[in-house]
Amino acid sequence: MKEIDQTKEGKMLKLNRAYLDNCTIGKIFYKGEWQTYTVEPPYKSNQENISCIPPGLYNLETYSSKKHPNVFRLVNHALNVGDENYLRDNVLIHILNFPCETLACIGPGLKLHPKKWGVRDSKKAMNKLRDLIYKNDIKQIEIT
Repeated sequence: MKEIDQTKEGKMLKLNRAYLDNCTIGKIFYKGEWQTYTVEPPYKSNQENISCIPPGLYNLETYSSKKHPNVFRLVNHALNVGDENYLRDNVLIHILNFPCETLACIGPGLKLHPKKWGVRDSKKAMNKLRDLIYKNDIKQIEIT
């Protein structure tokens, strides 16, 4: 794994989160401009399969499976998040609308859901993030 280079701020997404009892809601920014909302499970001390991952600086890797084609995996080995050799493996940014639809991943959305804690238009938001990440060769995300 390559070392995380904090000097490349222009090539980095930023995810600012609000930690609620039943979920984590956030906003992704690139170069100070809002891109998407996000939804995740609540923070529960980084427990596997029930908690969102802790704040930190993560590498973004492309990832594909039958269930989640062409998505992004977050990696920070110091925070025990990465591949199958770490406590938190395959923490992804992928299409999802509500925290109950995932064990630990991040779902982007273009709008907040009006009646439940979650996001809407996740597929469109994921396509927007893919285009942004590939076009600008973004390799990192800072999560607060």
